[in-house]
Amino acid sequence: MSNIISVQSSVFNDLVGNHAARLILSNRNYNFYEIPTVILTSHKAHKNSLQLHTENLNPWKIFSSVKKTYKLKKQDLTIIGYIPNVETSKYISKIIVDQKRILLDPVMGDEGVGLYISKDVAQFFRNTITKVSYISANFFEWSYLNYRNINNYELPLIIKDLKKFSNTHNIQLLIRSIPYKGKLLNILCHKNKVWGITTPLLNFKNRFHGAGDLSTALYAHNINEKVSLKQTLENVTGNIYNLLAKKKSKSSRGVFFKAKSLNNL
Repeated sequence: MSNIISVQSSVFNDLVGNHAARLILSNRNYNFYEIPTVILTSHKAHKNSLQLHTENLNPWKIFSSVKKTYKLKKQDLTIIGYIPNVETSKYISKIIVDQKRILLDPVMGDEGVGLYISKDVAQFFRNTITKVSYISANFFEWSYLNYRNINNYELPLIIKDLKKFSNTHNIQLLIRSIPYKGKLLNILCHKNKVWGITTPLLNFKNRFHGAGDLSTALYAHNINEKVSLKQTLENVTGNIYNLLAKKKSKSSRGVFFKAKSLNNL
């Protein structure tokens, strides 16, 4: 079986971080190794969320021990997610240097919420995005990382920026939940190949936390299976949309979404 290492938050009461990754990956024939960057009572966006023992939690020490115990390899795909503070980011830097294949989910915030991490950690993500193999980010996060204003960031410029970044650094990018003509657009880009899928906007009474972490885990699975860009985007988008639709309406039927090339935009 293939190994996947997940270095994210461990959360008691929400389907996010390592919990979300384990749900997706543990039943897909992987050895799944979970490294906590922080322990939270609930998603960081909740007002009363409590972070536990961040000053004593050393992800690098845990990672090193797990790697030695289970003889993990440098080529094992490693997901990097939520980072609570600058001290933790120093440990994460060591993991990124040690592992060859990093899928970075720069968990920073969301549209309508803004940043829910410190600006120091957000800057760490800005400094790190060129050092990984894959990026999975929502529209707010990509805009912030790319020094763009989400309120004035049109699709042709988004695609131009993605192509330039991917070609320059040879990094594959999944950008999620871009508002587009009353719908949401997901884009998957590698170099000059760009695919997109629009989905209806699902309005939840309360914000659904964890869709990005679930998407990233599905993306990791498709990367490991060496699925084509087009099929990867269709798989990730379809699975997540149907999961969310089912949560909104339990009688919801499965929907298939077909990706379209955005190369000419």
